[in-house]
Amino acid sequence: MERPKVIGFIGLGNMGAPMASNLLKAGFPVVVWNRTESKARPLVEKGATWADGPRHLAEKSDVVITMLEDARAVREVLLGAEGVVAAKHPNLRIIDMSTISPKDSRDIAQQVADRGMIMIDSPVSGSVKAAADASLTVLVGGEPEVVESVLPILRAMGKNVFHLGPNGMGCYMKLVNNVVLAASLAGFSEAFVLGKKAGLPPQQMLDVILQGSARSPLLEFKGKAIVDRNFAPTFALRLMRKDLGLALETGSQTQVPMPITAFLNELHQAAIAGGLADRDWSAIVQVFEGLAGVS
Repeated sequence: MERPKVIGFIGLGNMGAPMASNLLKAGFPVVVWNRTESKARPLVEKGATWADGPRHLAEKSDVVITMLEDARAVREVLLGAEGVVAAKHPNLRIIDMSTISPKDSRDIAQQVADRGMIMIDSPVSGSVKAAADASLTVLVGGEPEVVESVLPILRAMGKNVFHLGPNGMGCYMKLVNNVVLAASLAGFSEAFVLGKKAGLPPQQMLDVILQGSARSPLLEFKGKAIVDRNFAPTFALRLMRKDLGLALETGSQTQVPMPITAFLNELHQAAIAGGLADRDWSAIVQVFEGLAGVS
């Protein structure tokens, strides 16, 4: 019987930690590293092995997963002097699950390939709860045989795995998804503030919407957060603004006008200027409330 692949996991934030935990539950040996070591302790207590850095982690692993905030962090962890590629691990599979631009992802994948290793992009759609429940939607770009070889790993973290084409296509899909999310929640927020100022009860407004044609899983989750005024971050507003910026950058590169995304980007920038950067992205409603003079 073939031994389980050893998985190295780098990036143990709100999403990464439960994803790594699900790999342990699925029976994979897991090696972890995080810039803040304390975030790794609960996983080590569950059976994960601590590595002293990305290079050491890669030396112990068959597959390395990165779940990081931006392309700068991915480059540093993979390509830095003590990064994953410094391990000189031939044919090492790297699954970058971060949300970065397709252009950056392809560039990093090429540099990884130049060092004799293989990278695919595999960002995810879903909340912290979906990460904990292993019900994420996984969006993959890469060579078919490489994707096939890591499918059991991806399925240990996600309910649905979509292979969308060559390197970069997972990143394209993630940006498409997040533009739709941002537009949907901004539209709800604007309408919600209209109803609130007119005197409609917030909970009743949400109840009506969730029984009608505008119903969606997003509003079941984030609409409730808005009604309850619960802006504890599951996905920080500053990260949604980052993703909107990546979408605009990608639209420019592909000559796709994105006027609605540009407006959404400005709304989120206004929210950040107003001190909402580290609140949940559903706090965008507070921008509309401020414009309308609604407390």
